[in-house]
Amino acid sequence: GLSAGATVLALTAAAVPPTIEVGGPAPVLAQELAGAADPQARLAELLAASSGSLPNNLAPALPKVKSSRSAVYRDGCHVDYDSTRNPPCVYGNRASSRTVVLFGDSHAAQWFPALQGLATERGWKLVSLTKASCKVAGLTIINRHKPYTACDTWRSNAVARINALHPALVVVSSSDAGDPAEPADDTLRQWTTGFEDTFRDLGTSGAHVAALLDTPWPKGDPVDCAADNSLQLHACANHLPGAIHDATRQSAIRGAAAATGAAVVDPRPWVCAVRTGICPVVVANTVVYRDESHLSEAYAAALTPVLADSLDRLVGSS
Repeated sequence: GLSAGATVLALTAAAVPPTIEVGGPAPVLAQELAGAADPQARLAELLAASSGSLPNNLAPALPKVKSSRSAVYRDGCHVDYDSTRNPPCVYGNRASSRTVVLFGDSHAAQWFPALQGLATERGWKLVSLTKASCKVAGLTIINRHKPYTACDTWRSNAVARINALHPALVVVSSSDAGDPAEPADDTLRQWTTGFEDTFRDLGTSGAHVAALLDTPWPKGDPVDCAADNSLQLHACANHLPGAIHDATRQSAIRGAAAATGAAVVDPRPWVCAVRTGICPVVVANTVVYRDESHLSEAYAAALTPVLADSLDRLVGSS
């Protein structure tokens, strides 16, 4: 009887995780940015004022952050490692004469909630073309211990499809992780050339190209850290410049953009406090990351008005 009782208690404890301690309420991030005259300035204030405690109005709740996925995942539009083509994935106003394309890997897909919000507000047609771990640069990388040739094929097919669409804007982004299959002595030059090739190929359609730099990375698993340190969140924060996964890659993107006329959008001040360089795991009432490198869906969606400042002029001038 005692053994049976102990087993029931153990199973109950496993099924009902311990309550996470929280602090008081925080401003609602999405509302704060949507209602601000200057969303970027308001975001900077909220980043600088990030609390050391999980707020009691966190949205979504911490256990739901990791599992929340945008429509590109739910619809099968972010394709896997072996795929060489995307299914038709069109969002926003399908009949619009203004087409915006999202192109890259999962670090491009993380921006889909913000771009979908903009497409809905502005009446754009949004086409999403993203593939797991596939870089924007025209460069073969290693994936799962072998050359990622499926990525190269996918990239060529995607660029051809984009050029056939004649979009107003192509937003490109990819993770700073991943190594060339054949590393060159001058890594900066190798990556710069790879990005230049893709940016030029995309530019043949007449589209503006906006290169969205990779976001700063968190320190370990930020969601697990927040659960373990709910009243001491500063222990989970990362810092610049260490939060930049590969500064060489970002320099390569800037160099390629300068050579091809692409625009560069740097999200560092959207994730890290400018003055201190601290990159918190929670801003206002929203968790910043869902895992070791990707923004949470809720945080990306809240950044819609901030991203708008960078993209509206590019779409409008097409």
